[in-house]
Amino acid sequence: MPKYVNRDSLSQALSHGLGLSSKDAQDAVTLVFEELSDCLADNGTVDIAGFGKFTLFHRKERMGINPATGERIPIEASELPKFRPSATLKKRCNLQRQERQR
Repeated sequence: MPKYVNRDSLSQALSHGLGLSSKDAQDAVTLVFEELSDCLADNGTVDIAGFGKFTLFHRKERMGINPATGERIPIEASELPKFRPSATLKKRCNLQRQERQR
């Protein structure tokens, strides 16, 4: 069964793996995500060696269609984060997939 990772599971892993209190582990996870979010919001790049890189991508204004009415509506331009996995992460994922197929 695939593992599901969220803030709670990350803080539990920190708590058990490093012997931190639950509160300290939750604070650490919150701090990391705030730092990553702040960096991207300031048009920065988040590059985590062995995991991947987050960058901001500019999406141009475009026309969309309201599915309920069929009316064409403009969708404003926006910035969104994009993730590019590292070669190390890709290799690890593919090795695990191959092991599951055996």
